[in-house]
Formats: sequence, structure tokens, C-alpha cells
Amino acid sequence: PTLLDINLTIDQGDFVVIAGSSGSGKSTLGKALAGFVFQDEEPQYSGTIFVNQTDMTQVPLFKASQRVAYVQQNPEDQFCTLSVLDEIAFALENACFDPDEIERRIDEALMIVKGFDLRDRLLATLSGGEKQKVAIASMLALSPDVLILDEPTSNLDPNATQHVFETLHALRDHKALTIIIIEHKLSQLRAFDPKIFVMQEGRIISVTQLHEYLQQQSTVREEESLTHGHTYANDHPVLNISNLQVRLNDQEILQNFYLNLFNGEFVAVMGPNGSGKSTLLQTIMGFYKPEQGSIGGFDKDLIHAKTSSLVTDIGLIFQNPDHQLFTQSVWDEAALTLKSLGRLGEKTKDKALGLLTEIGLGDRLDDHPQRLSYGEKRRLNLVAVILHNPQLLLIDEFLIGQDMGNAHKWMHWLRNFTNQGHTVLLVNHHADLTQAYCDRVIFLDAGRKIVDAPVSMAFETLAEKGWNDFLPHPQRNVVYA
Repeated sequence: PTLLDINLTIDQGDFVVIAGSSGSGKSTLGKALAGFVFQDEEPQYSGTIFVNQTDMTQVPLFKASQRVAYVQQNPEDQFCTLSVLDEIAFALENACFDPDEIERRIDEALMIVKGFDLRDRLLATLSGGEKQKVAIASMLALSPDVLILDEPTSNLDPNATQHVFETLHALRDHKALTIIIIEHKLSQLRAFDPKIFVMQEGRIISVTQLHEYLQQQSTVREEESLTHGHTYANDHPVLNISNLQVRLNDQEILQNFYLNLFNGEFVAVMGPNGSGKSTLLQTIMGFYKPEQGSIGGFDKDLIHAKTSSLVTDIGLIFQNPDHQLFTQSVWDEAALTLKSLGRLGEKTKDKALGLLTEIGLGDRLDDHPQRLSYGEKRRLNLVAVILHNPQLLLIDEFLIGQDMGNAHKWMHWLRNFTNQGHTVLLVNHHADLTQAYCDRVIFLDAGRKIVDAPVSMAFETLAEKGWNDFLPHPQRNVVYA
């Protein structure tokens, strides 16, 4: 059973949040409310879900979509076309809207998410945050009765996150649109004080207002903070990047980029969506060939080395967990790289099983990886990448889909990983966690590095430059579900 004893009432125009730990049933509940989980030939369920007199358990999906629009946790899961324009038009065309009305709704939806500059782009050229904007816009264009968003800001920078929340709240006020948000990041919703349904093991265990929930959480948990600060006892960098310039699809992504990484460093890469963070990691891994510059490390010229030759020294975790799930079971996924490198022995098998148990998947070894929640997939990615003990770990937005308990647990784990002499380069929008665990911040804007400094100094510089949305705010008592 994934959902148990669910009873709830949401009024028209409500602004509601569903929270809870990773794997507690939040996404399944959202999909149930949207009618998704009743489309099998013999769905296993009991109960009813009414949205404006329509029983969502009894109607085909195309009729359910006239009531409820659902923005999925992974935007790529809902894309049906190749371009931004076609994607937003897709559902409207299927509903036979007039072409002029379709054009008007496309422009309005893109303006709402501050994505009008994406209008003529191909989806494959967008960053994760930009894809999320398009997914939201495609659903907003439908003007549904209810809009459900599953972690709509997981790939968005703090500025874009705040804008999305403010816009959704305004839509609720102006159009009587009912908004249901499945979310871990709660502090930026504090100003709207939505009703919050808290889930645990498939049940709703608490219904309260957000400000009350945050007060309760602040009394039972203090944010963990570590004493850290890397010293360069060995001043020979593990990775050296010099004068790097990367151009993709006739667009300059990285410009005049320099970086040295040292053994034992935990470095956060921050910056607005589309600033080049993911491209940086993938260029280091050899997926993109720069127009100029050099990347050296592990006694190799990384630009001219085969990516396969880098795997023993460098591990990469993609922004989208589905992009690196290749097998039919959790166990095979965890052991895949070890098998490929010929390192799967009794000792590494024991280590793999121990880590899988630690991340809560020890009893799901035979399950297909696609049966896991988004956060569980993310943790499986980490286990699969680190079992062969790479010296440098590149991670793109690891904390997507993680509740705060798991976020702290795995940031602490990565901190210990670097304390053993490894190096971690982490793309991360969570300023408070960056402050608690990382040594250094690299901040990108429009492909250029504007800050490269130890954490405290970096945030001081960002404050001076006016990047306030990217700063840690301990005075706000930052809380995640």
C-alpha cells in the first residue's frame, strides 16, 4: 500500500502544501488527485476523489486534465514535443483552442514564469531550471480548476523560486485557482502561510498552517552546523582549469573560466539558472569539447582524454537521476560501475549492501529503479557512483527530492568523504547547507565566474554585489520538510 486512510477537503481558491519525508507518498497523492493512478486496466484502490463534482477515479485522463493540471517532479517526464513553443501549445491544440487564443496563452504563461526569452528555444538546449519553467507554463496555459505542482522549484535558483511562489499565490487570488504544491523548501512559502498536509508512510499525520508547523519544527530540530575550513597543505591542485571557453548551439556558455580544485575540498557551485553550472561539470567529464582553454588533472589532459578513461578518477551525478539509471534492479544499478571496472568482489559487495541499507534501499534490491521515488533514485545514483572510490566527485543538484533529514545526512556524508582526501564539486542552490558544510563557493553568472572564495567571504561578496536571494538566512529559521 502506497496511500492509506487519506481523507481531506480542499476548498476552491485554497493554497495548500503537501510535505513529508522522501518516499512518504507525496507524489503518489498528487498523481491520485490528478487522476493519473486510476488509468490501469485494474487499478487497485478504494475510495473517491471529487474535483468540482467530477470523480477523478472514474474518468479517462483527457477528461481529468480538464479539471486538474499536474506539473511532474521531473519536467522531462511530461514533455511531448521538441520546442518550447510546441510544448506549451500541445495541450491547447489537443483541446482545439483557437490559434490566436493559443498564441495569447503561450505568451501569458511564459511571462508569468519569467521565461519569455525561452519562447523560440529547443527543449534539449534548456537547463534543468529552464525546463521546469516551461513545464509550469504549459500547465498554467490550460487555466485548470486545480494546479498541482510536484517540487516545482527543485531546479530553480532562489530568485526564480520566490518569483514562482509569488506568482502562484497571485494566480490563486486573481483567478480563484486552487494551488497544491508538493514541496520540501518551506521557508520561502512562509509569507503566504498556506495550509500544510504532512505525510508519513502513506498517511496524512498532520494538518495545520505553515507558520504553526515551522514553529513546531524549530523547537524539535536545530540545524546542524560543522566546523570546517580547508587548508591547502598540498598546494598541487587535483584539477586545474585555465581560460576555458565553451560554446553550445551557437551560444557562449562559459567564458574565460579559471579554477583550481584541491584534495579534500568541498566546493559549492552556485548561480542563476542557465549560468553554466551543469555545463561546467559535464565539460570536466569530457562530454563537451571547449573552444579554447585547458583542463588538467590526474596526470592527464582531460580535454583530449576519452571520457571512459576518466571514470576511475572522476564520478559524475547528473541533475536528472533518470539520465543514469540503466539496469533492471536496484542491486544491478548500484553494482554496474564496479562490474564494468572489474572490481565487484566480496568486499565491495558488502560495502554496496551496507550503503544501500543506509539509504533505505536494503530491502528493495530486486525492485526496478523506476519504482523508486525521485529522492530515492538520487541516493541510488550516489551509491552507484562512489563505490569505486573516485578521487573527484561532480554532483549536479544532489539535494533535489531530499527531505531535510536526508539533506543533512548526505551533506554530512560528503563532508566526511572529502575529509578522507577526496574532492567534491557540488552544484547547489541551498545557501544554508552550503554555509554549514562547504569550504568554498564558486558563483557563476552568464557563464562568468564572479566569486571564488571561502564560504563566509563568498557570501559577504555576494551581499555586496546585491545577490541577496542566494545568501543564507539563519534569521529566517530556514526549515525544510
